[in-house]
Amino acid sequence: MKRYAAVFVISMVFLAQMGARAEISVKIKDISHIDGLKKNQVYGYGLVVGLQGTGDSKTTLTEASLKNLLNNLGVQVELLKPRNCAAVMITADLPVKAHLGDRVDVTVSSIGDAKSVAGGILVQSALKGADDVIYAVAQGTLAMPERQPGGQRPVKTVAFITGGAIIEREIIPEIIRMKTPAAAGGQTEQMLSLVMKEWNYGLANNIIKAVENKYPDSKPALGDDGKIQITLVKDVPLAEFIAEIENLEVEPVQPAVVVINEKDGTLVTGGAVTVSEAMVSKSGLVIEIEKSAKKGSSFVMNDITSVADLVEALNAAGASTSDIIAIFKALKESGALHAELIVR
Repeated sequence: MKRYAAVFVISMVFLAQMGARAEISVKIKDISHIDGLKKNQVYGYGLVVGLQGTGDSKTTLTEASLKNLLNNLGVQVELLKPRNCAAVMITADLPVKAHLGDRVDVTVSSIGDAKSVAGGILVQSALKGADDVIYAVAQGTLAMPERQPGGQRPVKTVAFITGGAIIEREIIPEIIRMKTPAAAGGQTEQMLSLVMKEWNYGLANNIIKAVENKYPDSKPALGDDGKIQITLVKDVPLAEFIAEIENLEVEPVQPAVVVINEKDGTLVTGGAVTVSEAMVSKSGLVIEIEKSAKKGSSFVMNDITSVADLVEALNAAGASTSDIIAIFKALKESGALHAELIVR
């Protein structure tokens, strides 16, 4: 309980410091991305060989796959018990711009009843995208993570290969589009779009103003699809134009959110969280009234306007971690807490 109380005190101090600081600014590239620039997921099926009797034992999928592989190599086999093999799924994330010959990391996961894939070798396997096109080929020796977060033992049926896939098909994203002229006879222009990671009209307005101030001819505007459309400026190289826009700083607009982790007693807020006047009464919570011998289990919060003030008052009143969590839940239900409450 002492450790939890310390967590809440630290949270309270941090929140108070946040309220005292001036508004911060962030770069546009940290809160948005250019439409079309994204990673691409690929996946495939394969066989891991070379296991020391820890492979699949009861699945016919592995046996059929191994027979098919050997048949393609010209080897005819009727009966197989592939205890040294395992059927696996292979997954990988291709970079934003994938070029022929680039290498990417792959994750290999058993889909049969193998006990372990440690020390195995993945046989060459094709990796496809959602469009059923092969973009990479994976092969190599499997490596196992030493430890998982929290000191837990690693899962023996999941492994990885660093640089285990070679890209066989390039992916060049299309980020420049043609802008249809508003009036007949107008000149067609090239444009790109920004997509905000967290949608917010206020933030969109801040981004538009920042871009317009830097490049007035770019005519930034909010499209019906929620993307910020920016016209390319003549005589400015594309790389310079994008880099300058991405590094522009704007004032973030954060939604009012309170996140509580009941397991470790952590409380974090985002945005301008406010609290209306309210009365708190909690069984077992004793409040001492100054210059009086009276004591009670309730107090009125009429001078509290922020979460920092609230946490400070509750800590001063001797509220426990469970008390504070229960009070925040009740304040949200009563409408006094003006923020989204997330309890985990």
